[in-house]
Amino acid sequence: MINITNLSKNYGAKVLFENISLNINQGEKIGLIGPNGTGKSTLFSLILQEIESSKGEVRVNKGVHIGYLPQELSFFRSDIKVPGEIPPGTPAADSVRGGEAGKSERTVLMELTEGDERIMRLNKEKEALESKNEAGSKRYGEVLHELETLGFFELEHKAEKILSGLGFKERDFNRPISQMSGGWQMRALLAKLLTYHYDLLLLDEPTNYLDLNAALWLKDYLGAFRGTFIMISHDRAFLTDVTNYTLILENGSIFKVQGNYEHYEEIKAQKRTHLAKQSKEQDKKMQQLEKFVARFHAQPNKAASVRAKRRVLEKMGEDKIVLPPDPRQSIHNFVFPQTRRSGHRVISLEKISKSYGDIKVYEDLDFEIVQGEKAVLAGENGAGKSTLLKILAGITGIDSGNRIIGHNVDAGYFSQTRTDVLNIENTVLQEAYSAAPGYMTEESIRTILGAFLFSGDDAEKKVKVLSGGEKSRLILAKLLINPPNFLLLDEPTTHLDVDAVDALARALNNYEGSVVFISHDIYFVSSVANNVFEVKSGRVRKFPGTFDYYLEKRDTFVDTEEVKKSKTAPHKPVDEAREKAKVEEHLRKAEEKKRKADNSLIRDKINKLLKKKKELELESYAKARALSNPHFYRDEDTAKQYGRRMKEIEKLNLEIDSQIKALENQII
Repeated sequence: MINITNLSKNYGAKVLFENISLNINQGEKIGLIGPNGTGKSTLFSLILQEIESSKGEVRVNKGVHIGYLPQELSFFRSDIKVPGEIPPGTPAADSVRGGEAGKSERTVLMELTEGDERIMRLNKEKEALESKNEAGSKRYGEVLHELETLGFFELEHKAEKILSGLGFKERDFNRPISQMSGGWQMRALLAKLLTYHYDLLLLDEPTNYLDLNAALWLKDYLGAFRGTFIMISHDRAFLTDVTNYTLILENGSIFKVQGNYEHYEEIKAQKRTHLAKQSKEQDKKMQQLEKFVARFHAQPNKAASVRAKRRVLEKMGEDKIVLPPDPRQSIHNFVFPQTRRSGHRVISLEKISKSYGDIKVYEDLDFEIVQGEKAVLAGENGAGKSTLLKILAGITGIDSGNRIIGHNVDAGYFSQTRTDVLNIENTVLQEAYSAAPGYMTEESIRTILGAFLFSGDDAEKKVKVLSGGEKSRLILAKLLINPPNFLLLDEPTTHLDVDAVDALARALNNYEGSVVFISHDIYFVSSVANNVFEVKSGRVRKFPGTFDYYLEKRDTFVDTEEVKKSKTAPHKPVDEAREKAKVEEHLRKAEEKKRKADNSLIRDKINKLLKKKKELELESYAKARALSNPHFYRDEDTAKQYGRRMKEIEKLNLEIDSQIKALENQII
């Protein structure tokens, strides 16, 4: 599909990669890894031909259709191979479509069902042929076959399924994308890429804008995905579960390994162990030879042997096996400084309520963290996780109730948005020193900075020239140079690479304080959390166990504390007659409202079934046309598959007729 030959890319004196060559083949599900700044996103841009290489070439096979999920939102940049069209992502293309560059003026469902230029062009041609009564023509059959290949007849059903998996509610399907937050717009773009048929997907950190539930769904979806993709991700659990090849981009070179990330780690460890053993054996052999030469160099009868041994030594010196230093070793050695021990109860919230205008986020919520807990807040975006974390940190006030801090508790809060806590005139190293308690060696400071990807000269950069992601990492590094004994972390892994996430997870496991955090990184959550709090509909359920325990029990778990509270809740005396009248009137209105809503819902269901029936009939017609072509029978397996599908459609249409009749009888 893609052939890369002797590719080099540099920006001035900085070389990202040099003379790299590789092939991307159909069916490969590739994880692209490497330290931040090594050129992973740049490699995507070169494949997409958005930038020029310094040397070499990227050759994409003719007709290969590529879907692209960038880190920066752009709906028209997602589709780069549209024959005969203005290339998406250009100002000209955006002016043709209308609206601001990179934005979509469609609703969510429209973008997923009408946002593909190929399908829309073919569908318009189909409608034009129908209006001319040319449905029996050869071209009409070809158009139907192309639409069938692109999945047109199952598009809406597939789109709705993917949207639900990524966390969209049914009420959001018809919302204009432009009215959504950036995170939800990115989800809509990801849903579009998964809905349409692409030969290759390039996914740049696809979980960055997802909550934990949506990330888990995407992991399962990509695990079963039968297409081809290259994915950049810092979540090693995600990479392990969904990929079958690994590309490693580091030190200006690229290596391709068959197998997932976990397999790559095993191979890397085995190679390093083998190399270390070879180096040790060579050193031992050289020492033996040197001893022989030193002992017998003055003895004439040993002169020939000494000369031979010296030649062997010289040869071994030329072919010296050197174990290369691990550039990430300082990250692996990262540990938190000691913190003072807090009391048993770290923090408690008693009957707290919090609203934003008319929206009630929490009402009469009780919540508690005890010493040693490392708790993740799980739940959908918008459920109130960040609000709860800010309440715990004292960043956001409460409307009522009590927030009680425990004995000897020092709280520290991390959020990617708090860049105002940095002095922009300092260097990275100076800013890190400003957080150090008393005396700390420069080596200790640099070790912690290295864990957050500030190594070597990067530590001498001025804060004011750092990117948003770099500033976010520096804030986290400062917090952990002098850690409090109660950490509150909102998405701490977003701007870290795989090694840095692993180092942070291990450091938090050895950390003696308490942690409450939010993260979409499945590996990080699984590695750190010893308790899970599920935030949903203004309630918080505690699952006393690991994240795996939560995944196993979340659908069947009964919160015993909630049961106790509901049984012991006091009942207020009421005027029974007046209350009864109010209840009856309320019920009457509710029943009328429900009747109208039910009828409306039934009619919607009938319309959807009618639409589905029409699509099935079109699909059946397209397959019948294909089967009538004698050349088609050369592909016997596909012909059998089409025949089975036509019988299935016939059965489905009978079922739809039956469902419509049953629904019509329900209208009152």
